[in-house]
Amino acid sequence: MRTIIRSSSAAVVLAFAAIGCSHASGSDPAQAADSITRSVYANDYDATVANFDDATKKTVTRTELGALSDRMHALGDYKSLTARDANPDTGKYEYDAAFTNGSLLVLLRVDPDGKIGAYRVEPEAAKAASAASPNG
Repeated sequence: MRTIIRSSSAAVVLAFAAIGCSHASGSDPAQAADSITRSVYANDYDATVANFDDATKKTVTRTELGALSDRMHALGDYKSLTARDANPDTGKYEYDAAFTNGSLLVLLRVDPDGKIGAYRVEPEAAKAASAASPNG
């Protein structure tokens, strides 16, 4: 699987597939999402990929990470992560990442074995448009 980092005025997506998490089994998904979000915001490549498996580490570029970090910084200081939705049965979690001038939606999927299977960051507008869509 590949990591996709896109930065555009319409959407910002950071998706990590098959991400290995070195946290202890049963770790808090919110803690993992916050840690990754803080690392991306700080444009800290080493911290961002620290808990990824070797294959995933190879797919994240410093340039793409920097572009997403810049998009986050455009929203101001990173403040906090708040749970929006959680479905432990499917391993899917949604969080609002609050910044001083806006927010982003953070989507996290935790595999049954406790590893992070996906991490995505989307603008709030993308979530609102999806919810308004009859197919959303």
